[in-house]
Amino acid sequence: MAVTKMPLTAHRMKSQGFSHGFSLLEVLVAFVVLAVLGTALFKLFGGAMNNAASADAWSRAVAVAQNQLAQASVMQPLQATSANGKDGDVQWSLIVEPYTPPALDGETTQPAESPIYRMFHLQVDVRFPGVANKDRTFSLETLKIGQIDQGKP
Repeated sequence: MAVTKMPLTAHRMKSQGFSHGFSLLEVLVAFVVLAVLGTALFKLFGGAMNNAASADAWSRAVAVAQNQLAQASVMQPLQATSANGKDGDVQWSLIVEPYTPPALDGETTQPAESPIYRMFHLQVDVRFPGVANKDRTFSLETLKIGQIDQGKP
């Protein structure tokens, strides 16, 4: 006995559980999932780019401040002065002034100064643009021993 195969029609395929392709609902769900993942990735990478730009601005501002402190500390003879300037978008202000240590608890007199050397307080204030045009500021300070200019009385 010979068995003949009958061709599968669309109606017979559906009734037997065969299906080809995706339904419209499945395609829409896939697009929604991809859109949500894409949005999350854009936010993640956008935040990382903002952080990198902020770190770069801070690094540049710190480098400018350290440079100003280094230039002031090699000034010979070290003397009281002030200066300000701008390096790109970084504004800085330098103050060099004689330093007198505060009296310790119970002391009524200050330590005697050396006729040759003196302590100086160096401070650099820096201002640079931050996020949403809000300026950021910070200060660097140090103490430096400088030789007193013997030519001045």
